[in-house]
Amino acid sequence: SFETEAVEGSSKSGRLLFPLQPDTGAGTLIGNWFEERALRDSSGEGRTVPQRHLPRSGLLKDWTKVPPQPRKGDDTFDRVYGPKSSLEWEPASNAIGKVDNSTPNIMMDGPLDVALKTAHHEGAEMDVQTEEGILEEVNHARYFETTTGVGHQKPDYTVAKKASHTSKCYEQEIRCGPEPDVMPALENTGLEVPFHAHYSRVDQITNTRMFMADKEFRGNVAASAPTGVGPFHRNAEFTKGCEKFILAVHKDEGLNAMYAGLKDLNPMRQLGGEHPAAHFALIPSLAALKGTIHRKVQEVWGPLGYVNLRQRLCEFCDHEGFVRKADVVEVLRETLGISEDEVGSKPLDVWLSQLTTMKKDELKASTLMISLRPALPQKDKRRVLTAFKLLQGPSGTARLGDWLQRLEA
Repeated sequence: SFETEAVEGSSKSGRLLFPLQPDTGAGTLIGNWFEERALRDSSGEGRTVPQRHLPRSGLLKDWTKVPPQPRKGDDTFDRVYGPKSSLEWEPASNAIGKVDNSTPNIMMDGPLDVALKTAHHEGAEMDVQTEEGILEEVNHARYFETTTGVGHQKPDYTVAKKASHTSKCYEQEIRCGPEPDVMPALENTGLEVPFHAHYSRVDQITNTRMFMADKEFRGNVAASAPTGVGPFHRNAEFTKGCEKFILAVHKDEGLNAMYAGLKDLNPMRQLGGEHPAAHFALIPSLAALKGTIHRKVQEVWGPLGYVNLRQRLCEFCDHEGFVRKADVVEVLRETLGISEDEVGSKPLDVWLSQLTTMKKDELKASTLMISLRPALPQKDKRRVLTAFKLLQGPSGTARLGDWLQRLEA
């Protein structure tokens, strides 16, 4: 039946392929043609899949094209074991006696038993949460009594003295040189920090801001005309073209008028204000709290308000100078008449809690006055230091009468 001999790939492999069926173009190797014929007759599939030419028109010009149909290949596993199945394998030991979920389950517990079990579970859960809450409260409890405090008695602040060294250390002078004079820094308005204002309305101190306020270093700062809110906001009027300049009809006249107006303008100005900006309006402000107390002290007691406030606090102080937070709140609420709407209880408690450093519910009256006392501007500090230096004698001290007379003058 083998009338023709097909030499396929003889130039490359040198193997001879004989066709199994006439006019099919498919062949098989000489050594196993009988087995291949038997496989094809019995199963319709042989060891190899006849490879036929797939049209690849246009691929020589466009290499991104793919053939219209995939090329069928030979899979040995599918040929030997058959096609893969998606069924999960399960041993017979698991299949025998398995619960049939297709049928409804018979109710074993009645509604009363289910309600009782649910109540028991909720009660047990509540008991466990209560016990965990007690343990957590015990673990987070703060004890201010230490072993040293129990075995040794701490001396009073009126008796205790600050520790002093027998010799002075000059490490700072060796590393950084002698201590500079603070008077030149007090003249620089770029170093001004209004502590009574909210931080969102205050420009922070930077080296560029300090140079901008100094007449000697102002020429080293690259900044445009300070006509905006801050000193370093960009002003593009100088670089605009004449067709885009809108300050005046003639650009030269408009620029001259703009620069002339800068002579009366303070570039180091601050927005100021104790109330926060719009983005922080809902957040309690410590500056606003202190501002409310300042106004109440001025309204109730006048210019000597802080002297009277210190006297009221000293009436509640012990011999060491400590006063309870409740007494401070009483002075502010009852004596000064600060209502809950003006200053909330929570912000006031947070502020007083930050001042209680040595005892749990007590703070020093001097610490409260230092935190509440308004900060002097730099020009007033320079005036005070200058007056004190003029009154200093050889010993470096000054008489109180001379000091007060100098300040009044």
